[in-house]
Amino acid sequence: MKQTLFSLLIFSFLQIAAQGPYSPPYSTDFNNYSTEAEFLTDWSYQNNLPTDQAGVWGFDNTAYFGYNSSNCPFYFTASTSDGDDWLFSPGFNLTQGTTYSLSFLYAGALNGYVEKMKVYAGNDDTSTAMTQLLQDFNAITSSTFQTSTVLFSVPTSGVYHFGFWAQSASGNFGILIDNFALNVQTAIMPCDISEIQVYPNPCNGMLHLSTNDKSHVALFSSCGQLLYEESVTETVDLSGFENGLYFIRIDDRKAIPLEIQNP
Repeated sequence: MKQTLFSLLIFSFLQIAAQGPYSPPYSTDFNNYSTEAEFLTDWSYQNNLPTDQAGVWGFDNTAYFGYNSSNCPFYFTASTSDGDDWLFSPGFNLTQGTTYSLSFLYAGALNGYVEKMKVYAGNDDTSTAMTQLLQDFNAITSSTFQTSTVLFSVPTSGVYHFGFWAQSASGNFGILIDNFALNVQTAIMPCDISEIQVYPNPCNGMLHLSTNDKSHVALFSSCGQLLYEESVTETVDLSGFENGLYFIRIDDRKAIPLEIQNP
């Protein structure tokens, strides 16, 4: 039944210009959209295959596939072509130097398939404008919704969209998105990471840990790229990195924002 209902949602889509831009905090469980036409006043698609061949983003307003029986965007994987299709969020007013938190639920539409998707930020709702990689899901295999949260900043102030790029190989089934939220991250100075304090933050190149034990330190760019990984005791030398916003993880604890301001 699930497969039949999912297939029935594939039809020709009416494109309506996106509204906004909005400012965080922003959240939606997609139940505020009762029809696909309403959904497309905020969100948009870039589907690169004819709809009669499937391989398209769409909107389920039957509350069948979404988390806790809610409406949600979905991707239906093509049977003969690999995915190369985009779902774009509304625009948001974002400010350089501010840390933001993007979160959403994701799931495969049916167990037993392997779906792929990347999530980007960009200054327009087109694929060519999506230049900042935020998340890379290379194996979505469960139909149980999971939470994704990523912290990021933008290089310049302006209006930004988020793009969900479906890349599943042909012959798979589909992807579901729900509970989309964008928030401003709270202040981060000083930082406590489960009894270990890191200071100073902003960091002048030399970061100190409030422990004498050896700790595994990983430093990431604002896009989530691993830049540094080392086991250290008490002090981390980050003087070789350019000034800007990064994320640091101590051992297996949650990564937190770290600002580097070398003299």
